[in-house]
Amino acid sequence: MSVTTPHYGIFSLSNVPPWNTHNEVVHKAVEQIKHADRLGFEEAWVAEHNGRRYGIVASAQLLLAAAAPATKRIRLGSGVSRLPMHHPLRLAEDYAYVDQLSDGRLNFGIGKAYDKLEFQAYGIPEDERDERYEEAFDIIMRAWREGKVRYRGKHYQVPGEGEVADEIELFPEVVQKPTPPVFVMVSASEDSLRLAARRGFSFVLGQRPTREDVRRLVEVYREEAREAGYSFDSIDENIARASQLKAIHVAEDREQAKEEYREGYMWYVNLLANRAKVGLGIDELSFDEYIERKTLLLGSADDVAEELASFHSHTGLGGLVAWFDAGSQPQDQVLRSMTMFAEKVRPQL
Repeated sequence: MSVTTPHYGIFSLSNVPPWNTHNEVVHKAVEQIKHADRLGFEEAWVAEHNGRRYGIVASAQLLLAAAAPATKRIRLGSGVSRLPMHHPLRLAEDYAYVDQLSDGRLNFGIGKAYDKLEFQAYGIPEDERDERYEEAFDIIMRAWREGKVRYRGKHYQVPGEGEVADEIELFPEVVQKPTPPVFVMVSASEDSLRLAARRGFSFVLGQRPTREDVRRLVEVYREEAREAGYSFDSIDENIARASQLKAIHVAEDREQAKEEYREGYMWYVNLLANRAKVGLGIDELSFDEYIERKTLLLGSADDVAEELASFHSHTGLGGLVAWFDAGSQPQDQVLRSMTMFAEKVRPQL
């Protein structure tokens, strides 16, 4: 499947390596989203984590709310909102507010969370993850579609016990009716992808799947969606809207790109490798091995354009989420790479 109109987003995961302060990292993220908006990127996706140096944004809606009035066109996405980690009514209210602040530019990306530390931090039993995810999503969708919610589940009751009200009205309402577009974030689980297909949602894939994996996953999505009764046109539209996350750096040539990006990227992946201790199984590779596996795309504008043309043609995905700042790269380098991507890579695609 060839894609004629690819779309590109940026990714923000606020890392705090030894060479940055928390304050620098917080302001870097907003500036990058503003720059992406000026350059014509279609989307900005914001990750949330807590208790880890590799991600200090505990609620994606905070960063999106800061970015909304500072931007004009770019769509603002949670990548992801960890549904089991937050009260669902609060999520419905917060993200409705972001949709209002942005005049209807919210993309609601959802996930289940995976880090055992994060569950322990909030005192949420990990074995309740899937049930909480389903209940939270149901409550959010009801609140947005109906403007009010009354829900009695195993883990959530809205409203809680009391005599004041038997249902809660949502304020503010969402701009995008009936709901902002929903994207399911898929790290490695085929189950999450099948869930997206059955519900008619688009998706964003994490970095780990190879091109062959992505091509296969696209077919899995297509088959599952067809079995669920969706039309060929709607399935094609969702696949065209889908993306994969990739670390990207554009420089004058490949050697310069490798030299500039190596330290920050390797700090991040080596720190991330510690997640294997909590059962997440992240392989440790050399910098060149990441490049060989195309987990990381870097080089001149021509190099990156060639790789992306091949990526879209081979996988059938319509979009790519570019992570220019993996490992908290120097901000002037990140902004320069984003500019080169917009001005020298995209015109070739």
